[in-house]
Formats: sequence, structure tokens, C-alpha cells
Amino acid sequence: MFLLLAFSALSIAATPTVISQSVGQVGDRVVTSREVQISAVLDRILFPAKDAKASLHEVRLGDAGMMNEVTALLLEVVVDREAESFSVAKISEEQIQQSVRKVEKAVDGKAYWESLEVSPAELKKFVAQKLTAKAFIQFKTNSMVGIVSDAEALAYYEKNRLKFGGMPFTTFKDNIKTFLSQQQLEERTRAWFEIIKRKYKVRNILAENLNNKVGAQ
Repeated sequence: MFLLLAFSALSIAATPTVISQSVGQVGDRVVTSREVQISAVLDRILFPAKDAKASLHEVRLGDAGMMNEVTALLLEVVVDREAESFSVAKISEEQIQQSVRKVEKAVDGKAYWESLEVSPAELKKFVAQKLTAKAFIQFKTNSMVGIVSDAEALAYYEKNRLKFGGMPFTTFKDNIKTFLSQQQLEERTRAWFEIIKRKYKVRNILAENLNNKVGAQ
């Protein structure tokens, strides 16, 4: 069941009203599409990709990228909760304030951001959550990095010998070990994500609704 909330734009001009719909849930916390929109903007500002454009990352219900943004925010919420339960990956007040100032500078005067009506307290909460989640993921993945033996690397080489064009194993040994180590880390990280999503009872309501619509056709 959808929770429909209307958020009026800050501007007196005819700025479109932002309609917020529940798109996910973590335990008893409902995550709204407005929160996803805020999160998407902050991600682009605080953790920009090398090829990202300078403009704000605007995403709305019905956009192709909305599903990925919902998934990302739900994961961020559970990682933040997990970090809190372990009392690790603490973020300082100065780190939070520095990031808040960076966001405020980037969104100043932007109509899309103003339409989301983000209060200073809400902005600080979102920023702290993002920084904590990112720090905890780094902490967790560092503990998951394994050592790939020469025997494991050789087994991969033998199994995929055609890829190496007849060149000897020693030529590719280090690269193979790096590749296998990264592959193991990704698998362990995905498994950990699945465990904590079950632990905190995550629901992707947007995905459920989409699947229900497809099934009804």
C-alpha cells in the first residue's frame, strides 16, 4: 500500500510539487522516493564518478535509474545500522560538517533541490549515514580480503589456458592472483550484503510493485 505525501516547493514560483511514495522498508523504517531523490543527489556530490556530469543527479518515480537508487539507499541504511551495532567506522563531527558544506555549496540555488525541502537537520542525518556506511563497507571489505595461493592461480591458468595464448604461467601468475582475490572479495561482499538485508528485514517495495504489475499483465 502506498503512502502518498505531498511536499510543496520552497519557491513561490510554479515549481512542481514533489510527490513522495514509499518505495522500500528496513525493519519498521519506511524509505520514501523523496529520500531516494535526496540520496541520489548527495551521492553524486560526495562520491562523484570520474565521468559524472557537474549537474545534480535528478531522479524521479518512473525513471529507469530509480530502481538502482532505491536498492543503493536500502543497502546504505542496513550498513549504517550494522555499523552502529558494532560501534565501528565512527565519523567525526568535522567530517560531517565538511561534507555538509560541500553539499550546500553544490545545491545552492538549484530548483530541484529546493523542491525536496531538505532541512539542515535532515541533510546532516543523510550525510552522516552516507559517510558511516561508506567507512564501514571499507572496514568490512578489508577484513574479507583473502590470499590466493600459487596452486589456486595455477589451477585457474590450467582451466583457462586458451585465454593466455600459450604463454607460460609465470607470465600471468601475479595478475591471476589479483583477479582471483578481487573475485573472492566481490563474492564475499555480496554474501555479506544478503545476510544483513535478511537480518534487518529489507523490502524493496518498488521492485515488488513492479513485479506485481508484470505478473498481472
